[in-house]
Amino acid sequence: MNPTAGALHRHLRHALLAVLLFVLAGLGSAGAQTYRWIDVVQDVEITTDGSVLVTDTRTLWTDEDFGEAFICIELDPGQSVTLLEGSGAVSSGPGARAFQQPCAGGTELVVRNDRRVQERRVRFVYRLDGVIDYYSDVVQWYWNILEQEHPQIRGYQLTVRIPGSMQEPYDAYVHRYGNLELPEVILSDNRDVLSVSFDRVPDGDGVEIRYLMDPTLFLRQGTEPGFEELLLDEARVAGVQTWLATRRRPEWGAIPLALLGLVGAGIGRQYRKVGREPRTAVMKYPFEPPSDLPPAAVATIQDQSYGQGRMGPAFHATIMDLMRRGYGEFQPRNRSKVDIQLHPERPKEDLLAFEASVLEYLRRASDPLHHKVTHERLRKYSQSHATTFMPKWGKSVRKWLEGQRGGQLTTAESRQAAKRWAGYAALTAIVPGILIFVTDRGATAMMVVGVGLLLALAVVALTALPAWRPEIAQEVGEWQGFKRTLTDYTRMKDAPLDFFKLWDVYYAYAAAMGVAEQYLKTLQKAAPLAGVDEGAIVRSATWLSATSTGNITSLAGLSRSINSLSSSLSSASASASSGGSSSGGGGGGGGGSSGGR
Repeated sequence: MNPTAGALHRHLRHALLAVLLFVLAGLGSAGAQTYRWIDVVQDVEITTDGSVLVTDTRTLWTDEDFGEAFICIELDPGQSVTLLEGSGAVSSGPGARAFQQPCAGGTELVVRNDRRVQERRVRFVYRLDGVIDYYSDVVQWYWNILEQEHPQIRGYQLTVRIPGSMQEPYDAYVHRYGNLELPEVILSDNRDVLSVSFDRVPDGDGVEIRYLMDPTLFLRQGTEPGFEELLLDEARVAGVQTWLATRRRPEWGAIPLALLGLVGAGIGRQYRKVGREPRTAVMKYPFEPPSDLPPAAVATIQDQSYGQGRMGPAFHATIMDLMRRGYGEFQPRNRSKVDIQLHPERPKEDLLAFEASVLEYLRRASDPLHHKVTHERLRKYSQSHATTFMPKWGKSVRKWLEGQRGGQLTTAESRQAAKRWAGYAALTAIVPGILIFVTDRGATAMMVVGVGLLLALAVVALTALPAWRPEIAQEVGEWQGFKRTLTDYTRMKDAPLDFFKLWDVYYAYAAAMGVAEQYLKTLQKAAPLAGVDEGAIVRSATWLSATSTGNITSLAGLSRSINSLSSSLSSASASASSGGSSSGGGGGGGGGSSGGR
């Protein structure tokens, strides 16, 4: 027998969102409509008068349906967008019309279908005005040509044409924000045509173009120089872009993985050294309890450390045991309610302190004149007092047990190892915890998962490393063997007669170990096979009132009565039994959002 241990302003938002998306993805996020842009093709022509003509063709797909496809273009003061002829639906399908309307921070371009569809290719043709910056030595077009907030994009192609050819140092720059995919960028020999392509563009990453052009190509020129300042700004933006991409690198996951490996290996070594439970040799089906522990102590000895969760059954078992010993009797009223008639004249000197406190709990819930605890009085009293009584009472039972067994039930060495390695795991979790605020998107999710797993390892260390003291392991194993006997009628039928005479004593133990109902069913089957007089068992239930037992003539009837009684007691004392227990590329204009609805 080897007993086991007991129950084992934007980045923070992105971090929390990443975790949520990670969890939802693992669970198969049902219920949310999915949109996707497919084969986005943008053709841009910058004219000599400073207007920018854009033809944007893309396919919108969804797993349900949509009525409108839209692009919201953010605009600064002095900038404008005008929807042009040629906008609308491209692929076959219902009729559609294109129009523009205000949206948050700018203007929305919309293609509306006459009826909802699942997929459609649409085209937005529009002119941008007021988006060119003029200097004496350079003309700049700095624009988020692909909006940042959008459904996932599969397939992206951009072509930008300027009024004419030019030479160095004039150049074009592509900003991909934090997108880990490197684009294919081609600038023609004359520097007058720029081509950019991506296989995928995730939501949150747009495409931003900075075209620094020869001012002689334009009708208008500025009066102040700006080329040098713009180049310096571009160098800064390039550094920001590199950092954004670096923050999303999947290689960040090696850090929490390595920490998990180190801490996990250390806990494993400690488990092999001090955490293995001592081997014990016990009877698999003993007919007697291994010791004379009171029922409440039998409940708590099953855990290596104190747990309030077992104290509900311990509380009920103690009440059963007190009634069996003559401190009162149960008086069932019907199948759902039972009263308790206390016997205050019964001497209490033999009660342990925690047993006496349960009796006092019942006394305070009783009618002081008749010393009766009705179902309703117990429920009402428990609702007000159980949450404060139960934790203190449960700890007093554990303290008594540890006093009887010479201290804590686990070895000092294993407890120290558990605390030490739980501390190591918790401290190690600080590393990915800090990196949550350094990384982004998927890398952030890795850090959050790493923190969670390292904290879980701390819990594992606290629960798995403590090991029973050898003599306690022996006793626990024997109690588990006795529990098996109480629930296996094929073994119980071979029990000696004394076993059946003490059935009510053992019932309190069964209640404490959470197998009271199975025990009664087993007793009902085994007693006739063992030749035991059912009437004698029924008559020995002195803790049931005479009126109740007078109507019970068999173990089946007794079992029904006790189950009803136990159910009523649990219902009346429900409270008691529950225990107390980024930026973008660099800051150009444009941007916005897109999608369907």
